[in-house]
Amino acid sequence: MASTSAPAKDYGSFKLLQSFPIEYAPVTVSKWRSEKTGLTVVLGSHQAPVTNGYFAIASEIFDDTGRPHTLEHLIFLGSKKYPYKGVLDSLANRAGSNGTNAWTANDHTAYTIATAGSEGFLKMLPVYVDHILHPTIDDAGFVTEVYHINGAGEDSGVVYSEMQGRENTSYDLMALEIQRTLYPPTSAYRSETGGLLHKLRVLTAQQIRDYHARYYQPYNLCLVIDGAVSPQELFKVLNEQVDPLILEQRNNQPKITPPEDWQRPFVETTTSHRLSIPESVTKVVEFMEEDESVGEVILTYLGPPPTDYFTNTALKLLGNYLTSTATSPLSKEFIEISKPLCTSISFDSADRVNHNELQVGITDVPAKHLQSIGDNIKRKLEKVVKEEGIDIERMGRILRKDKRKLLDYMESRATDVLADVVIGDFLYGEKNGKDLPVAFQDLKEYKILESWKAEDWVSLLDKWYAAAPSITVIGKPSAALSEKIEKDEKERVEKRKAELGEEKLKELEKRVEDAKKQSDVPPPPEMISGFPITDPAGITWVPVETAINNSKGQKLKVDQGEVQRYIDADGVELPYQVHFSHVKSNFVIVSALFDTFGLPTHLAPYLNLLISSIFSLGVKRADGTQLSHEQVVDQLNDLTIWQQACFEFRGGFAEVLCVHFKVETKRYEEAVAWIRDLMSGVVFDKERLSVIVARLLQELPQEKRDGSEVAVAWANRLAYDETISSAQKCELLSRLEFIPKAAEMLEREPETVIKALEELRSRLIDPSKIRVSVRGDVLGLDKPRSVLQRSFLPIKEAKTLAPISTSGQTLSELGKNPSKKCIIVQMPAIEGSYSQHYAKGPSGFDNSDLPALRLAASVLNAMESYLWKSIRGSGLAYGAHVAVYPEPGLVGFTVYRSPNAMLAYEAAGKIMQGLVDGSIKLDQDIVDGCRSSMTYDFARRSETVLDAASTAYLNEVLKGIGKNHDQEFLQKLPSITLDDIKDAIEKYFLPLFKPETAMGAVSVSSSKAKEVEEGFSKLGFEVEKRELPVLKGDEDEDGDIEMGDESGSESEEEERK
Repeated sequence: MASTSAPAKDYGSFKLLQSFPIEYAPVTVSKWRSEKTGLTVVLGSHQAPVTNGYFAIASEIFDDTGRPHTLEHLIFLGSKKYPYKGVLDSLANRAGSNGTNAWTANDHTAYTIATAGSEGFLKMLPVYVDHILHPTIDDAGFVTEVYHINGAGEDSGVVYSEMQGRENTSYDLMALEIQRTLYPPTSAYRSETGGLLHKLRVLTAQQIRDYHARYYQPYNLCLVIDGAVSPQELFKVLNEQVDPLILEQRNNQPKITPPEDWQRPFVETTTSHRLSIPESVTKVVEFMEEDESVGEVILTYLGPPPTDYFTNTALKLLGNYLTSTATSPLSKEFIEISKPLCTSISFDSADRVNHNELQVGITDVPAKHLQSIGDNIKRKLEKVVKEEGIDIERMGRILRKDKRKLLDYMESRATDVLADVVIGDFLYGEKNGKDLPVAFQDLKEYKILESWKAEDWVSLLDKWYAAAPSITVIGKPSAALSEKIEKDEKERVEKRKAELGEEKLKELEKRVEDAKKQSDVPPPPEMISGFPITDPAGITWVPVETAINNSKGQKLKVDQGEVQRYIDADGVELPYQVHFSHVKSNFVIVSALFDTFGLPTHLAPYLNLLISSIFSLGVKRADGTQLSHEQVVDQLNDLTIWQQACFEFRGGFAEVLCVHFKVETKRYEEAVAWIRDLMSGVVFDKERLSVIVARLLQELPQEKRDGSEVAVAWANRLAYDETISSAQKCELLSRLEFIPKAAEMLEREPETVIKALEELRSRLIDPSKIRVSVRGDVLGLDKPRSVLQRSFLPIKEAKTLAPISTSGQTLSELGKNPSKKCIIVQMPAIEGSYSQHYAKGPSGFDNSDLPALRLAASVLNAMESYLWKSIRGSGLAYGAHVAVYPEPGLVGFTVYRSPNAMLAYEAAGKIMQGLVDGSIKLDQDIVDGCRSSMTYDFARRSETVLDAASTAYLNEVLKGIGKNHDQEFLQKLPSITLDDIKDAIEKYFLPLFKPETAMGAVSVSSSKAKEVEEGFSKLGFEVEKRELPVLKGDEDEDGDIEMGDESGSESEEEERK
């Protein structure tokens, strides 16, 4: 790994503006600007196996054409030096990445890449900058990627399809209404940067070229890079390749200066004119939804400037105080009641010049309370200001937790923190970089805020919220709107088809086909093959040393080093399995795993309630202390970075219930004791359970609006036997049935629910099915095994540990032999369709077919590869990919956001057949690139120290394939031949597209349901139509609002591709 210790200085034409260490993390941030081109570079130097790049453009637009977004897509279709579609991603794969990505926000567009190590990253840097600053933007690319009318007279194009799936969603509609109400026409923030459909239909490629010429200049581009990158090597590339490349494209002028009419976006344009909210206003926006029971509300306020970091930090903490736990003032008043007025309230902030947007998001609001909840929340805030005040002790807990989370983020998510802050500074901070160090002075801000008195917090709340005018936007569900939009769209398309006529439609179809041919011209082979491939041997992996306390009869061997000696020297052996993964970290994660396989069928659904309530019920601790639910919530909030109860460990072992605690290393024993007391001493109180179930019930309408989730849920219902699988009893379809039933039972026969939960708990605490994982600075823990002996669940008698269950044990008969079945679910709330399909795959984590099959999947899924070109490139879907599931022994195919999922499915089947019979060539360059790309995928899994520790536990203990399996797997890839890949496709992926060996489920909009159903029937599937259950709404028309009990305790968790 390259050294990052060199002091910051000027490098050639790049002059140093700022350089400083971050006080609370081993990261040095340095900022430079080129005197020749104006290009800005910010490097966050720290040790990591992955190098990340975020290349940001300040993308200001004063209309709804979506030029920032459409341009984002076109950037990837080729550059002046590499004028071929797909070259960028093909080279990125060879550089040890899994491709490139990008997003467009209201004020910037960011292009991203991450590579294993820095060698490939530095080779990609000139290639990527060339694409950003010198793209081809030809008419053919516009036709395929942005918008066209196909031969059937329908609107299509990748961008158009994406925005079609978004434009009528509740969030997009509400966000646009806020923008229109808050900002005048002279402000770019008023615009829909993604593009409104009626504007996309008249947009031209030349308009996008003009926009690029204006804004995509080196002096408006910031390269944000972080990882173990040598500054000397970085600036050698920047000075010798990137700057010269930029100057060459501008007729070799010696220096680039902005034109006289150039204005810095947002900061110097009319967008920067100060604005105000003269008086509070309420707007109502309808969105498509058959279930009209719940809606959403957003309150918007004007905040401080983005560079006022101190006030913004204080406001973030204030929002956490008001909402972050079940004992927060707003949560107690509006959520933690028997008839919730919403299921979540969040305080968020978005950077804007002069005034940040402060938003209060309120979700799952019963329809009858949509008009009143905004005012009621405002009244509550006024009450806090005038009567209740701020509980300074509770605020102290909030502040301490936020400080812990900051330190955790810099260890586990440093790249996200750096990119967010640096891009914000590039957009709104001083150009000389003087604001950047201030952005990382969080600890100083915390120290000042620790000295604040209650009245200081009250003044903050009063100034920015309670006494401030606001814009309230209500998102109201409408079944009639869904029908209207469907009818209007159908009429518009039919009218246009009639106007165009058959001949014109044929011309349009030919135009699309010609554009595809032009766009799909392959690059010269040497352009790809001549680019070096990243060598996995050059990756520096995070070192992990393991140790184990074996359970009865076990002889599992792990590292026999210092950590194992440290554990062996500590006390007596424990009567259950404990695995220790040692890494250098400030934190420790304690996980208790409870295998639920074999639970009685009648108990499994109650895991829904246990998982949702375990951290917010009263508890009787081991010493006899009785804690109320408020005390539990407050004490956990003061202890953890986060805590979680969930199925699965790192995406596998779906039948295992995991309880995780992440805490500071010094608080390890407290975490162990809390897991014990929550699993053995939680009090199942009828009143408290009723409140929690009421919230779960109210969340269901929103959950069943997600087309992708619904398709997966129905496919899983086919594949798994819910009479055996506990996890399936907690999936969406089962929740839709069980949660309403549980709510009724708690009202009529609560003792039945409580008895079931008590029995469930006793069955979970089975010594033969319990595993413990400790991950962190194990050598820094004081007697870690002794701690478990005295503070974990009191297991006296050692039992033989049962083999961990797998999802393969819960397959249905159809899941064991998929065939013919296809479920179609009609959903008025979505536009387009989503699908999930399964066929038999290799079973077992060490199956000898896996290396070739995983490489085959990577080849098929790679950006600008086979599925990408045939499906996304043809406008058949926004995304489609194959997947390998060795735990159940299945393979899968997923279609995401498609006009007609059947057509995407059919196209993918033709690709598989062509690769197998040789009519489609399997490209050696793509395969080589994917070998390198897989290096990145494995490095990413273990990018942070605790990720690496988790990977070690997953591979060494749960999967039983060895701690270093990932590295060993990568070593097998070079020996896999093209024939091996073809054989894997034929054996496993081709059957996905034959009715005799496949099954699946599709969620589809009302307008496309018949067409999709007929399509799958013609393919040979036995199609069954299913409907999601209609949830019983609150039929009480009484407008009275139930408020929380005031007498309770005030004590207190990518865009383009």
